[in-house]
Amino acid sequence: MSILLRLLTFLRPYRTAVIITALAAAALQVASVTLPYLTGRVIDDVLKDGQRDLLLPLCLAFLVVALIRMGLAFVRRTVSGWVSLGVEYDLRGIVFDHLQHLSFAYHDRMPVGQLMSRLTADLQAVRFFLGYGLIFLFMHLFTLVIVLSRLAWIDPLLALLALLVGPVLTAVAWRYSRISNPILIDVQQKLARVSELAQQSAVGIRVIKSFGRERELGRRFRGRADQAFSRSIDAARVEAFYQPFLGFLPIAGIALVLAVGGTMAINGNLSVGSFIEVYLLLALLMFPFRVLGSLVGNAQRAIAGGTRVFEVLDEKIEITEDPEARPLPPGPGAVRLEGVTFAYGDGPPVLEDVDLEIAPGTALALIGATGSGKTSLAQLIPRFYDPDAGRVEIDGHDVRDLALQDVRRAAAVVAQEPFLFSMSIRNNIAYGAPGVDDDAIWAAARSAQAEEFIRVLPEGLDTVIGERGFTLSGGQRQRVAIARALVTDPRILILDEATASVDATTEREIQRALASAMRGRTTLIIAHRLSTIALADEVAVIDGGQIAARGTLAEISSLPVARAVL
Repeated sequence: MSILLRLLTFLRPYRTAVIITALAAAALQVASVTLPYLTGRVIDDVLKDGQRDLLLPLCLAFLVVALIRMGLAFVRRTVSGWVSLGVEYDLRGIVFDHLQHLSFAYHDRMPVGQLMSRLTADLQAVRFFLGYGLIFLFMHLFTLVIVLSRLAWIDPLLALLALLVGPVLTAVAWRYSRISNPILIDVQQKLARVSELAQQSAVGIRVIKSFGRERELGRRFRGRADQAFSRSIDAARVEAFYQPFLGFLPIAGIALVLAVGGTMAINGNLSVGSFIEVYLLLALLMFPFRVLGSLVGNAQRAIAGGTRVFEVLDEKIEITEDPEARPLPPGPGAVRLEGVTFAYGDGPPVLEDVDLEIAPGTALALIGATGSGKTSLAQLIPRFYDPDAGRVEIDGHDVRDLALQDVRRAAAVVAQEPFLFSMSIRNNIAYGAPGVDDDAIWAAARSAQAEEFIRVLPEGLDTVIGERGFTLSGGQRQRVAIARALVTDPRILILDEATASVDATTEREIQRALASAMRGRTTLIIAHRLSTIALADEVAVIDGGQIAARGTLAEISSLPVARAVL
């Protein structure tokens, strides 16, 4: 129930619209109840009593009420549709914004397909119930009240008989809810796993094809799809039993009312017109009873979807900006780590009591075995993660005391596998500095040794590159990524295996770009290749999560701890 109450809070911005929809729905049902009344009057007053002069007015009244009913239905559907789409829009924006602020640690462990499922299927289930399901529930409950009130006015016994089905329906609907809810949550989870694998296959299609793993992936996909299908069948089986049963119960109740009402009409205790009105009112009553099961199902799907959505929204934002955070003052780009200890989640420490300084404008190469903590150390500088102990400083300021955006702009990262967006080269380079002019973009491209190949492209800077930049070569992607880092004019440059995945010729081109990019900037180089390490002024060896040695390349190359990784 708490999930449902939390979902209802998203209707607050639409209070006026919800009230309008509710009033329109209530008026619509009053009009619907009026039609059986007019029908009964035609039968009793015109056909039975012969008051022919009432036929035309009653028929006109019938037509006017029908037109009013049509207008009210239009208003209800239009406004409730707007509310439904508005709630989905708001929720999707809130979830997306929250995802952008969650730490790297969360994204490290959460598959993209799972997130996409929460942003699509789960949100749609929520918005349908909040936009339509609640109004339907109100409308049908209101129908029950006015229909039963009218039946009580005609004959209290008939209203009492119609009410008998209520407790049975409630008990069955409650049982349906208890059984279906865990199944529907499991269905959503398994569908998310299908989406997750589909997303991975789309992103990694080149790897899949290069290793001939299409059949294996197909088997894995069918396996997950079979699990989702099997669980969906379980949900459908439960629905197939309870939905017809929930539909049968009100019909049985109506049959009882008609039997008693028919007997009363035969005995002269109820007029024919009133009996017809009772029949038409019961027809109106049957629909709310019949859709009760469907509304319960929609509510369960919304709760299941809402549970998964709130799993994201309830995730704590680990990297937060201090309310009193101050801007990063101008500085030369000095970096200092003091007593830094860091671990991923509850895992063992990756870094332990690390002290490290990089003088402004100098380049330090960080080397070590795979898993020794090099990348983890580098990611603490732009505050992708926070240390568990110790402090990280830029120009003498603890990064946790600074505006997060200033820290990220001060320390640019060029990774081994740069991610490029499926948009123009201009927009990719200017991604970190929106609004920068073409002169600055070309200057960054020139420093990154990317100008030459960009100018020969058919559209130059306006050339749109494919998904993840795969229409460019590996070296071209890397140089565009370097230009993207340089256009923000960072005071600190972090190169994380920036030449590790290219050939020797491309490596030399990128190294020229790096040498230009490093000029006058504090640079941290993570590398295994000697040719890239040689770009640094000093080399530090990290071993077992600690700085084991530091000096020039010539000084440390003879040390056993360095020889193992050089």
